[in-house]
Amino acid sequence: MLINMLTRVILLILLQTIIITTIHANEGMWLPWYLPQSKIDKMHQMGMKIPGDDIFGSQDSSLNWAIVSLDEGSCTGSFISTNGLLLTNHHCAYSDIQKHSTLGNDLLKNGYWAGSAESELPNPGKTATILVDAKDVTSIFLEALQNASGRIETENIIDSISKAILDTVSVSNGQQVEIKDFLYQNMFFVLVTQTFRDVRLVGAPPEDIAQFGGENDNWVWPRHSADFALYRVYCSPEGLPADYSPENVPYQPKRVLKISTQGINEGDFTMTLGFPGETQRYITSAGLIEAYDIINPVIADVGKIKQSIWEKNMKNSPILGIQYADKYATSANFQKYAIGQNECIKKLNLIQLRREAEKGMLTRQISDEQQAFREALKASNILYLMRKNLTKTTVITLESLIQGAEISSLVLESLRLFALMNEDFSASQPIEEEIDRLKAWSEDFFENYSLNVDREIFTKMLHYYQSHLEDSFRVDKKYLFKGASGPEDLAEKIYSQSHFADKTKFYALLKSPSPEKFLKDPAFNFYYTLLQEFGPIYSMFNKMEEQINYSMHLYVNLLITTDTLEQIYPDANSTLRLSFGKIKSYSPKDGIVYAPFSTMNGMFEKINSGESQYRTQTNLDSLFQSVGEKTNFPLCFITDNDITGGNSGSPVLNKQGEIVGLAFDGNWEGMGSDISYSADLQRCINVDIRYILFLINKLSNNPQLLSEINIVKSHQTLYQSSSS
Repeated sequence: MLINMLTRVILLILLQTIIITTIHANEGMWLPWYLPQSKIDKMHQMGMKIPGDDIFGSQDSSLNWAIVSLDEGSCTGSFISTNGLLLTNHHCAYSDIQKHSTLGNDLLKNGYWAGSAESELPNPGKTATILVDAKDVTSIFLEALQNASGRIETENIIDSISKAILDTVSVSNGQQVEIKDFLYQNMFFVLVTQTFRDVRLVGAPPEDIAQFGGENDNWVWPRHSADFALYRVYCSPEGLPADYSPENVPYQPKRVLKISTQGINEGDFTMTLGFPGETQRYITSAGLIEAYDIINPVIADVGKIKQSIWEKNMKNSPILGIQYADKYATSANFQKYAIGQNECIKKLNLIQLRREAEKGMLTRQISDEQQAFREALKASNILYLMRKNLTKTTVITLESLIQGAEISSLVLESLRLFALMNEDFSASQPIEEEIDRLKAWSEDFFENYSLNVDREIFTKMLHYYQSHLEDSFRVDKKYLFKGASGPEDLAEKIYSQSHFADKTKFYALLKSPSPEKFLKDPAFNFYYTLLQEFGPIYSMFNKMEEQINYSMHLYVNLLITTDTLEQIYPDANSTLRLSFGKIKSYSPKDGIVYAPFSTMNGMFEKINSGESQYRTQTNLDSLFQSVGEKTNFPLCFITDNDITGGNSGSPVLNKQGEIVGLAFDGNWEGMGSDISYSADLQRCINVDIRYILFLINKLSNNPQLLSEINIVKSHQTLYQSSSS
């Protein structure tokens, strides 16, 4: 399809006001291996001193070799020593710290510092992944997709080409390769990664310091949290990824980030490298309405119910306080985010702005060649409207029943074993292997599980499901309750009789499992029936989701054909991204300006307020005694770097590419960042590296730890006391 130059220019201008909106100066989560020269020039203009090719490289020791994705994109970490020492957020290490905690040794409460290599704590299942290389194969796909007719043919072509390409790619021992699509299947890259499986906890401050202010301060500026933790990555003696073994040795990374203690100021250039999880910057007005009216309210409602039950039980039992700490924090984070995003959608009038822009697009006279793109937007909006009830049913069912009570996860994890037992051709070996896998998985499950707490949640979730869906969209009572008189009766039946509600009973089931035993079990039967009844609805929802994505594929394709990649960046999808900006204050409302730095003085102001959330068991007066009169001691700072979830733990780099801070949160006024960037309001909250070093120095009682960190400035700084 040929598009003349004038038409291209008109369409480009138009599209930049529709879905993407105007690209602000520091907006964008850019692919570092596909960075437009204009962005490199912009960073240099803003003060960056390192060359562009120092950011990403497959052969040289570029910055990407120092950055890892933790647990397949849940967080980011960076190497800060040649012995594999890894810096990330405390909240990224929270579940590991919790798993190692006991009533007699609560590491969440007391913190943890390994005094030797032998005392560094293993974390089975923890992974750290390095992006080794990325190759652009977009042209191969787009050429083959030119004449594709419809979604199915498009998917088949993509699958076929992907397999053909992967069959030709050879990687080194210990590496993995995949093809990942971007921009709604309009960009394609071959990504080579290396995943390390022996990641040990080295150090973490007490929770009252790391998460100072708790949920009250979450997503809020100013912050005073020392949100950091240290791991060490281990490998085989040959330097390859390996499962945990006492024979493993510290990994020696190709690149180690330097740490600057020279200080930072407002207006200084900053850059982040990390693995942001998911954004929807291209979402239409209809998609925003769905999120605002249906998805976010359900997440907020269900989260509030679960948290109230957990909180009550955690207060009454120290052991439950440890067992449910990570679950509570995770749920509270998502719930608060859902509320905050809706507030931003309303405050910034995002739905109306996108609706008006789309209306302008649809009424504009454009050539027949572009009619398909106009129709694609119409189709997307119609699909959102058509699936409104499907979305509500799907989200409520998933959040309340399938992901509500914890027992469901054990049942779902057991479905593979049930399927294997129902296959006539399955040999005994795969079944035995699956039983062993389930035993190992259930060990972790039951370690942080309370039957009574879960039964209360199960009951409340059933009530929520019943009261928030109309009869025609709910699973029929005869299938849902199976003769029970109501939620309480069904909960009593399941939690008193099911093998899945009790560790001893579950292990007894695994000793001699059979399909008949599984189907007779009240918990398994409940979820098995639920999935059968809910399955067709969920299938229809997903098919419409595929159609929406295909409509967006056609629509966004226009941006590719106009050669405007200098102004576009793909939505985040847990791949390595670069963002840049400056240390910058902001004004949330008239007459209020938030300074870009928080200090020790502000922390003590909160403590002296007497509010319960700012009480600490740690003697902060004693801890900060060496600082003396330095009430402006830096704790945290904000920048206008463009980040989202998954960027947690990303190093904040200065103009020389040295660490000056650690990203750990966004601000309340910028909670709409996943769908729309706001240069005026969106801020990235970071803990100052000098505060991190100060705490390592004061709390770790391990002088070797500081000495191995790659610190640029050797003179005495704020993080050191005069006696240290």
